[in-house]
Amino acid sequence: ALNGLTGGVDNIGGTQQANKEYTSKFPKPDGFMDDIAKKGKKHGKIDHRGRLEFPALTKGKSGGGVVTNNAAVGILNADPNEIKVAIAYMNNFTFSCGQPERWERALSKIPFLVHITTNASEFSMFSDILLPDTHHMFEKWGYVKSHGNGHRHVTLMQPIIKPVWDYKIDETEIPWLIAEKLAERGFDNLLRHYKEYKDPETGKAPTNEKEFALYALKYATQNLWDPSKYKGGDKFSGWEEFLNIGVWNSDPYPYRKKWSNMKTKTKKFEFYGETLKAALTKHAEKHNTTVDHVLEICQYQARGEKAFIPHYEEPLIAGSQKEFPFIFVDHKSRLNREGRTPNCTWYYEFKDLDPGDEVWADVAKINPLDAVKIGIKSGDDIKVTSETGSLTCKAKLWEGIRPGTVAKCYGQGHWAYGALAAKEFGKVPRGGSNNDVIPAVYDRLSGSTVRHAGVRVKIEKL
Repeated sequence: ALNGLTGGVDNIGGTQQANKEYTSKFPKPDGFMDDIAKKGKKHGKIDHRGRLEFPALTKGKSGGGVVTNNAAVGILNADPNEIKVAIAYMNNFTFSCGQPERWERALSKIPFLVHITTNASEFSMFSDILLPDTHHMFEKWGYVKSHGNGHRHVTLMQPIIKPVWDYKIDETEIPWLIAEKLAERGFDNLLRHYKEYKDPETGKAPTNEKEFALYALKYATQNLWDPSKYKGGDKFSGWEEFLNIGVWNSDPYPYRKKWSNMKTKTKKFEFYGETLKAALTKHAEKHNTTVDHVLEICQYQARGEKAFIPHYEEPLIAGSQKEFPFIFVDHKSRLNREGRTPNCTWYYEFKDLDPGDEVWADVAKINPLDAVKIGIKSGDDIKVTSETGSLTCKAKLWEGIRPGTVAKCYGQGHWAYGALAAKEFGKVPRGGSNNDVIPAVYDRLSGSTVRHAGVRVKIEKL
């Protein structure tokens, strides 16, 4: 949106759309679904996407998006369904989401929970079975898409070391092994579906989990490496050459060709949101109400035509100023690397690379003028509390933070995740987790979690 407002869309020197890439979708499972599965597919989603209060718009569709953090509420209230069995992988909602205590209660309620992960995380502590996952850089088949400098890239992930222990790929090997066990018990639909992922070179169906992982990748990327399917970009003689090179690059970006060809109703960047208006109108009609009522329920201030043009909305900050005098500023560490580094020594050794932070410590940064008023000095143990929770850490007096606010870098505060990440694994956290004071607040039109809307806190010396 900012690029459009500043003239950086469809303009000289502006942003570029990504070039097309030619990966394929996987075979559809519809023909292998029995009546029970078909009925279950029609159930409402556990995260409440598409409900009046959660438009979660994607591509103009009500409920097309995801409201991940609200799934905890759905599980707790068994609304719209009771979750009896769940398999999760490469996630840690009991740490990474705002108001994580909701997730602790929700996961405790699920009778049978399986977690697939590289780190024994907080989520893992609520699981009945913990399955070690492969590492994407060294141990699994897959591909990732990216773009830059006028080109689109599809990069292969491939195993480069032999597995040290017994672990499987989350999205291919484990599902295949589950399908085999289901087939042994007379439910072979899933296994028959997976056998549709045939090797494009030989036409052979997979016979085990390792073949399934490889064939699924070859199937999805065939248009990139098969010369008979060539559509553009780098051209390969076959799979082996693609595997050896490891990346497909598109043709150069066709300058100006994609101008006025955006995925909007007008095909342009919309200063008046025709696309948003159409989507919100459909959502309102779906619930037999008005767009203004949807905006009210979703906690937006704009009404009428103002909602569809650039406008200012006051930040929705939880907590009263009288009880919670400071605004909490959550910022990210440049060392987080998607949150998997807090079990590494270098994460703490170089922590002062983050502005105002200290090595081997977790600090909340307070302006010296505020610190004098509340009797706190650098190094004090403090408790930071909001309406939804509290955390403990060290105080750091720092003039880089504005009076009336307290800033803390996100990343520490694990009570699991590894012997180093936690002070005492499974029991005592190392530092404090920002999410313990951040409420579950959403941009309801998209379904995204609003981490930086702000929350009011109070600070106490321990």
